Amino acid sequence: TLVIATAGAARLAAFAANDTLVALPEAPGLSGAENVPDLATALRRHPGTARLRVIGHGLPPRDRPAAAGLALAFDPAPLPRGLIALALPPQTAPGAGFSVSGSANDVPGGRAELVDPAGQTVATAVLAPSGSFALTGTTRIAGPAEFALRIRNARGGLVEVAQVPIVAAVQPAPRILVVAGAAGPDLKYLRRWASDAGITMTASIAAGSGLDIGDAAPRLDAASLARLDLLVLDERSWSSLGAGQRAAVLAASRAGLGVVLRVTGPVPDAVRRDWAALGLPVSDSETPLRLAGGVPILSRLALASPDANAVPLSSDGGNTPIAVWRGIGRGRIGVWPVTGLYTLVLAGQTARHASIWSAIFGTLARPQTGTVTSAPAYADIGQRLALCNLSFPARILQPDGTTTALVADPAKPGCAVFWPRYIGWHSVQTGAAATVFLVGTPGPGLIAAEARLATWQLQNDRPQATATTHTPGSLWPWFAAWLVMTAVLGWLERSRLGRPVTISPATTPAVPV
Repeated sequence: TLVIATAGAARLAAFAANDTLVALPEAPGLSGAENVPDLATALRRHPGTARLRVIGHGLPPRDRPAAAGLALAFDPAPLPRGLIALALPPQTAPGAGFSVSGSANDVPGGRAELVDPAGQTVATAVLAPSGSFALTGTTRIAGPAEFALRIRNARGGLVEVAQVPIVAAVQPAPRILVVAGAAGPDLKYLRRWASDAGITMTASIAAGSGLDIGDAAPRLDAASLARLDLLVLDERSWSSLGAGQRAAVLAASRAGLGVVLRVTGPVPDAVRRDWAALGLPVSDSETPLRLAGGVPILSRLALASPDANAVPLSSDGGNTPIAVWRGIGRGRIGVWPVTGLYTLVLAGQTARHASIWSAIFGTLARPQTGTVTSAPAYADIGQRLALCNLSFPARILQPDGTTTALVADPAKPGCAVFWPRYIGWHSVQTGAAATVFLVGTPGPGLIAAEARLATWQLQNDRPQATATTHTPGSLWPWFAAWLVMTAVLGWLERSRLGRPVTISPATTPAVPV
């Protein structure tokens, strides 16, 4: 057996007489170990090796291909203290909310903090007994931003800091029209959020007697609606639409336009019947709504048996839908029956207010056309990256200002492979589009946890004996063969030089979640 010492390995008390100990570059200094630059070199120096025993945190990516196909036993070392799992959000939109989750090891009573690029703490969570946590934040502007995750112990001492790259995709701004039956604080703070997020929003606000105090009087004909991505109506503006305008709105929605039906007060019976006919019924009873955190308390109209095809747009803590939407042709139409959302801003919960509106608009708006390059949010130096959805020629702009041309992978059309060499933001440039990702250095806990899981996977993937089921037949031919073999083996027994060695399959440890 070839014993492979990796990072975190400790000297074992004893080895079998025929075991050989080799140490990879990441391993600590072990007396009596043969130092090797990689596993492939160790296997060349020790030909005939059929079994590996890995000690420490596990094999790094460099050495995993060399271990494929060999019987492997793994004795993992304890994980380091600190962050051992981190789930980063995918590319998002300006003004949208995002979530970051993960797990920390050996930090009882600790907490996790999400810090924005300005150094302000935007979210805090107490670590669960298992070490897990979940945090939420909001993007401010389009482009890349580097948040930070801090792990603190029970006394508030800093244990670890990790990078949290957030990319708000620079996409064509959605074209949004809000038609409001009256001005109000909810509309005021909705427009402010859209402005902060870089979203162009046109508002038409009725002031009575035919006056409009918004940006422009609405035009709801087929041509104007086709140029929009999202239309926001309330119960008053819906009631003021003529039959032809309503038909035009529904026809545009079937062609892909998103529609939000926003409740701002009591809904007239005629409007409730219209919305019920669309599969979005609301009741006339107003109930308080308490979001997570307790304050402030909002108001909402309960949903009255929504259509079976309705999809929850938002839910309360008990998984009861607060708002729903349904498909109509190629578009989506949803109802938002919550009022007083502006009080979140007044209570200092601007990020929550932004994330709610971002989720509503992102779900219902007409989808943007175009293909986004598939790139990781975060990568390590030297890590092999597969970039897909490329149009060639394509190149990568590196932090030092140099560029690297990407070579198309003949086995995977539209893809290329890249090995980053510099820390910092990289930009994948293909045609007129660009996608960015961050290259950094993960902490020791993340590296160790990834190596542990990958090595366990290699252990699970080792060759296994294949069991074959046969239909039983007559036993007499087998009995006769057994008699012959018994006689032959009895004769050979005296001339054997040794006994056969029974090899038991290694026990696979459970992977912690």
